[in-house]
Amino acid sequence: MMERISPKSVLALRMFLRRVLCDGGAQSPNPDADMIICGVLRVSRTWLLSRPREEPPGEKRDLALSLARRRANGEPLAYLLGDAFFCGRKFFVDKSTLIPRPETEILTGIADGFLKKIGGGSFADWCTGSGCIAVTLCADNPGFTAFAVDSSPAALASARRNAEFHGVADRITFIECDDPAAAPIKPESLDMAIANPPYIPSAVIGTLESQVRDYEPREALDGGADGLYVFRSLLGGLPCFLKPGAALFFETGGGKQPGEIAEIAAREAPSLSLEKILRDHREITRFMLWRKLPK
Repeated sequence: MMERISPKSVLALRMFLRRVLCDGGAQSPNPDADMIICGVLRVSRTWLLSRPREEPPGEKRDLALSLARRRANGEPLAYLLGDAFFCGRKFFVDKSTLIPRPETEILTGIADGFLKKIGGGSFADWCTGSGCIAVTLCADNPGFTAFAVDSSPAALASARRNAEFHGVADRITFIECDDPAAAPIKPESLDMAIANPPYIPSAVIGTLESQVRDYEPREALDGGADGLYVFRSLLGGLPCFLKPGAALFFETGGGKQPGEIAEIAAREAPSLSLEKILRDHREITRFMLWRKLPK
């Protein structure tokens, strides 16, 4: 005789959340339901699959249902659970920062290869947001110190929390700054600068999928009328901080942007030499690499 499953069991809760998510049009209801339950109960998916008849506390079931309903309405799972994974590490995220993207993992990997060739020194991460780039690069390159720069105090608080969680806060200086030229960094002191700035044209913001448009911080998305406002500022201010031979990495919106940014750099930053434009995993021309020319 088949054992009766309690309607309060983990298995019943999984099935119920899946229905809620499906009815709301969620694209991945099964993994979303499991991640919500794991996040609420603070258990692994292995535990979840091995304990189908476990009865979670009532308040945990209520919380899981509340989160599933919010997810069904389009709220990003990372904000609901308060964390996301980036380059194999967990990062705390909230609505003051963008959710880390796979494209930015590629950028970080490229920069990591550059730092490993040097072995030690200093770099800056502009528009740091959650600090995922700066923290990852410091954690993987113990010979480096970093500056994590952002115009948002809330984002910097998030970045500091992540740096403390991963044990690298003592090697990162957090700077609230809107104008790169005014940053308190010594001239020609950096071996590298890296930035994933806002690059979406203002008129395009309204066409983005709702979980981006309605929940992620607009100031971290909106790059002005042509999407290039922050790039102009960075190219005008960052080169003076770079040592001769230092690298500058950008993530862009792809399409025509790399060519347009290269034209800006040719006018505004003659000390930089464009070395590479690289593609992401979707074959979009996404990343740009400059080197500071020797004197």
